[in-house]
Amino acid sequence: MSKKKINIALILVVLGLWGTVAYRAASQYFFSDEMTLKGIQDQANVNFSKIEKDTFALEAIGRDPFLNKSTAPVEKPIDFKPSVPRKITPSQPKIIKPKEVVAWPEIHYYGYIKSRERKEELILVKIENRLYKLRKNDQVDGMFIRKVYNDSVEVYFNKEKRIVHLAR
Repeated sequence: MSKKKINIALILVVLGLWGTVAYRAASQYFFSDEMTLKGIQDQANVNFSKIEKDTFALEAIGRDPFLNKSTAPVEKPIDFKPSVPRKITPSQPKIIKPKEVVAWPEIHYYGYIKSRERKEELILVKIENRLYKLRKNDQVDGMFIRKVYNDSVEVYFNKEKRIVHLAR
């Protein structure tokens, strides 16, 4: 067979397939009158029976199945005490003590050096114009360095925390 005849045969097969697909899709909308009448007549003989629902009551569970503990609430006896009226006194102004403000010294963070021998970094910090080489948790004038980051350090002084950033 020649190539031309094979192409014509394949085109006819493809047209036939698409024709059947189109017919089945269109027949649902246009040609289904007889089918619906037969379907209605078949459904007329169907009997429906009513199903009675079963009723039941749930009881409280006395223990937790997951924790294996009792879940029943423990009732405590209520003691009623006679209330005694309070004496009303003229209100005196309460003295509020102001929180002491502690002046932080001037702190500059210049970075850290990581050593191969030691795990902790050596931190370069300037406190009140004095340069210190400190390690984590070292104390200088009541100051502690708790955490070290690439761009900052966390400093504690008199139970207060501040973060000092890298000096530029």
